[in-house]
Amino acid sequence: MKNTELAALIDRYCAAWRERDAGARAAILEAVWHDDGRYSDPTVEVEGRIALCNLIGETQARFPGSEVVRLSEVDSHHGTFRFTWKMQTGEGKQLPESIDFGRLSSDGRILEIVGFFGLIGGEDV
Repeated sequence: MKNTELAALIDRYCAAWRERDAGARAAILEAVWHDDGRYSDPTVEVEGRIALCNLIGETQARFPGSEVVRLSEVDSHHGTFRFTWKMQTGEGKQLPESIDFGRLSSDGRILEIVGFFGLIGGEDV
């Protein structure tokens, strides 16, 4: 996959984290997330697209009006990728810059994301 295509895929994934409508969010995830995809971060681990869709809804309830924004270019090799991002709450609070590492499935959708909040040596969430 070309870097421009991968960046577009990741941007659609980030858009799913901003989408408030569960049906629209599920449609975005169907296009970008493998059926059996796995997501983990320091607070949670889920498997499957439905579980991820539900997790995003729970996160939005916890941080009303929040937005996830990709900050860096998407770096990739051999079906793996990484990018930095941040979350801004509805009140305008900026959470620390964070990083995700991921793998693509053979069909070009996201198979796994492992997220870390904050940067090494940086501010904790």
